[in-house]
Amino acid sequence: MGIWDWLCETFAGRDVYTERDEPAVATLEPPGHKRAADESEWWERDGELLTELEVPPRPRLSDAARAFENSLISQLDGHNLELPQMPRVPEQVLRRLGNPNCNFDRLAECIAEDQVTATAVLRMANSPLYRGVDRIASLNVAIGRLGTKALRVLMMSQSMRAVSAGCKGDDRRRAEMIWLRSRAGAAIMRSLATFVGTDGDEAFLIGLLHDIGNVIVVRELREQKRYLKGVVDDEIFEYLCFECHQEFGELIAEAWSLPPKLQALLSDHHRYPEADDPLRTERLLLHLADMICALLGYAPDAPYDLLEARAAQDLGLAAQPNFETFLRELPTQVDEAIDCL
Repeated sequence: MGIWDWLCETFAGRDVYTERDEPAVATLEPPGHKRAADESEWWERDGELLTELEVPPRPRLSDAARAFENSLISQLDGHNLELPQMPRVPEQVLRRLGNPNCNFDRLAECIAEDQVTATAVLRMANSPLYRGVDRIASLNVAIGRLGTKALRVLMMSQSMRAVSAGCKGDDRRRAEMIWLRSRAGAAIMRSLATFVGTDGDEAFLIGLLHDIGNVIVVRELREQKRYLKGVVDDEIFEYLCFECHQEFGELIAEAWSLPPKLQALLSDHHRYPEADDPLRTERLLLHLADMICALLGYAPDAPYDLLEARAAQDLGLAAQPNFETFLRELPTQVDEAIDCL
């Protein structure tokens, strides 16, 4: 079953999760970037370059960081770990969209129950990707303009947004970074997929959710700070996310009853795919999207050679004469997609 078939069928008649308090909303937006006439292309780097995803080296861990790492590892099997739930209103909207006789008026009433979700629907409907002649202020009209597929994408995005937020101080900054990186990854995946001729909306969801396990690392750090005698700096935080997020992502995928395809990708997307891997294209796109995220500044910088990257070669992208034109336009496409969500 494809991801869109699952979204239609899984939420039809599905019980609603218990409502939780609506978390704070991340507001960090990426700075705009305009290329000067004498500036190199954004994907160009000097020195020794990488053609495959970099595995972060293990940093020197303080006693506090080592204690936190041991705590995370002890919970990789889900033992005594409270997993984030899908927010109530996005889940209800997905369930209603799974009904072929979905009533848009009732759907609008459901969305209106949550101001964050309602604002997100209006923002997307009025974004450059969907905007018509007139600005929309009505949820009913916005739903009609977006259509069911875009609404499903948005509801999954809102779910990711909710579980990425709700922190304060340094934890909030890291949660906002995760949410921003998720949106960027989703936008890059959709653009890449469209360029190679695969389903862009499905790729968007894969990019959005593939690192969702990072939210557990943020939450656990927030909850354990009072017991830790020391600071977990950004380098260590990024390393621990890399070390644990696939296992935590698999637990969330199971708890949310995501389709087998998504579960497989969330639990194992850093391994380079074999030639006979049924999810080879998706894994290659994720490898390339993660490289692009780093080069565009949405993830820790790494000196990737994008045109010579193994994933780009295996996808046949580097040989296409318009690939560099595609890359040149990509940052603007990513900015527009981020602004939609």
